[in-house]
Amino acid sequence: MKMYREMYAKADPPADFDELMETGEAKRDNFFKNYYLPQDQYEEIYDRICKEHKLTKREKTKVGFTVHLGASPTSVRPTGWDEEEN
Repeated sequence: MKMYREMYAKADPPADFDELMETGEAKRDNFFKNYYLPQDQYEEIYDRICKEHKLTKREKTKVGFTVHLGASPTSVRPTGWDEEEN
């Protein structure tokens, strides 16, 4: 959860992941597409938190699949997304 919390806090627009869970927004289909996090920031958060928890290479890979295929913010900026408006 720590990884999701930090990713959504740094996403555009920023969000409180715990609040998304509490309000039910996180249960909506594809809700994560409303939040953008550049790939380099995603990787920095992922690498740092895996290192903090001293994960083995296998554990890190497993966490990576879970987070990436789970509910992490999208790293692909949606078409028509105006960075200054959002």
